Amino acid sequence: MYKKIQRNGYEFFNCNENRDSFSMNPLYETKMYRNTRHSRRLLWYRIKEELKKKSIVIAKENLTNVRKAIMNMSGSPVDANQYIKFGIILEKQMED
Repeated sequence: MYKKIQRNGYEFFNCNENRDSFSMNPLYETKMYRNTRHSRRLLWYRIKEELKKKSIVIAKENLTNVRKAIMNMSGSPVDANQYIKFGIILEKQMED
């Protein structure tokens, strides 16, 4: 019998300024990002895409901090939330 391995994954949601759960749509946002360098890069591209669409707000001086928080493999992309307005990154356990 194989043992299931639990790993951290991340989801990105657009939301209101208060980050209320009712403002997040899990049926629309279905992309999970694994805790790998490649997936974190995809998450970073997603953040940049949302920024271009103006659906999230990040102060220009904090853009580097957001990228570092997402791409730092010893940290958590959730740390970028302090710089993002109208969006949130949530951590979730994934099973293989």
